[in-house]
Amino acid sequence: MTSLLLVSLSALAVAACGLRGDLDRPPPLWGNPAEAEDSVNDAESDDAEG
Repeated sequence: MTSLLLVSLSALAVAACGLRGDLDRPPPLWGNPAEAEDSVNDAESDDAEG
């Protein structure tokens, strides 16, 4: 009984701590961030055309 209560409270506490609102895209782990954004934009424009 005690362990069930402890697990439930722990799950509730972990679920309550999070970011609110829109999440920002993190920078790339390697490479130039500007080049990575350009390739993403190119891929998105190719998808929109086809």
